[in-house]
Amino acid sequence: MRNIYIVLLFVFLFTQAHAQGKSTRFFSKKKYQYEQVDLENMMRRYFLKESTHAVEGIYSVSCVISKTGKGLLSSQEKSKIVERKENYARVAIMKDRMGTKRDFIEVSLSYKDDKKYPIVGDLNSIAEGKGFIYHHTEPSGEVINFSMVNESPELIEGEYSVVKRQKTITYKLSYIKIFPKGESIVIND
Repeated sequence: MRNIYIVLLFVFLFTQAHAQGKSTRFFSKKKYQYEQVDLENMMRRYFLKESTHAVEGIYSVSCVISKTGKGLLSSQEKSKIVERKENYARVAIMKDRMGTKRDFIEVSLSYKDDKKYPIVGDLNSIAEGKGFIYHHTEPSGEVINFSMVNESPELIEGEYSVVKRQKTITYKLSYIKIFPKGESIVIND
């Protein structure tokens, strides 16, 4: 009698598993063969349009943090590189919509969440487009202001300094243009 219950239980479990397999196959979603693009590819397509500003593009960001100060018993200033990060982020700089107080926005392409792309900064042009005031927003919400200049058509550099305990800490950002290449950074409004 006990063997009959075991066999019936086995048959019941087998038929349930088999029925679920058929139902999931019957109601499963079809796989479509669409061409897919990621956000960076969409940005590349956006920047290929004819009427973009030369500062717009995809950039790789590097940073150097240095400390400058006098030694304990010395009168000479010493400078020391505290940290260097090469190509630590990819960002897209693009024109902001009309009616805002900022000229360009900076969107992070290397954020942790693939479905969200935060605006991590904004740029306002100065000196006929040869320089920028860059407002960088930290994850904590703190805003840091950098002065930026275009060193060449492919490079924008920014600097921010703060004095802490008789030492000057300088943050230098380098934005190297990845895409599109070969355009000078001049704003034509």
